[in-house]
Amino acid sequence: MLEVHKLPLEESLLSVRLVSLQAPADSPAGQRASWLLQLGQAQVRRETETKILQSALQAMQKSLLGLQSTVNGRLDLVASQVVELSLAIAREIVGNALDCGLVDPTPTVIRCLRDCVHAADAKELIIYLHPDDLALVTAQLSRRPDLNIELGATRLATDPSLGRGAVRAETSAGRLRYDPAQMFERVAQAVRSAAAGGAQ
Repeated sequence: MLEVHKLPLEESLLSVRLVSLQAPADSPAGQRASWLLQLGQAQVRRETETKILQSALQAMQKSLLGLQSTVNGRLDLVASQVVELSLAIAREIVGNALDCGLVDPTPTVIRCLRDCVHAADAKELIIYLHPDDLALVTAQLSRRPDLNIELGATRLATDPSLGRGAVRAETSAGRLRYDPAQMFERVAQAVRSAAAGGAQ
């Protein structure tokens, strides 16, 4: 019969079971074998639980990696939608301001007067405005005596095809157009491009 106390802890469970079957349960060898058998079974349980936990951890890591890419994709989509919503709101605000005549084209007209009259060989500069903007611009320019020379070489005219706030300046040298609605669309496109670049 095997000496149970000489068996190392690493001894296979099969050997310990064999000793446990051969020795009486109430004998010291039987008790020792039973104790070793319980230790071995506990070790097997711990190893099994460790493997299960490791498998679960690996599955969670894979899920988290997939979740991160999913969240990033959704954030990109949400960011794109937020940009478009913000631009739609801004477009409504700008459009409403233009429709209500809240955008004063006078500063643009003054810039045209200063740049075009001095730079052009033509004897006359024609500045076209939306009909509803003409009275405002004329009133504003009448308060600017420093522009009398430029105004002497300029004719203000209306063009109903222009939007509110828009200005078109024409000389024999060429044409210049400023349209706040078109400017807004250029800015909106730049915002979209910047947002798309940041999302990549």
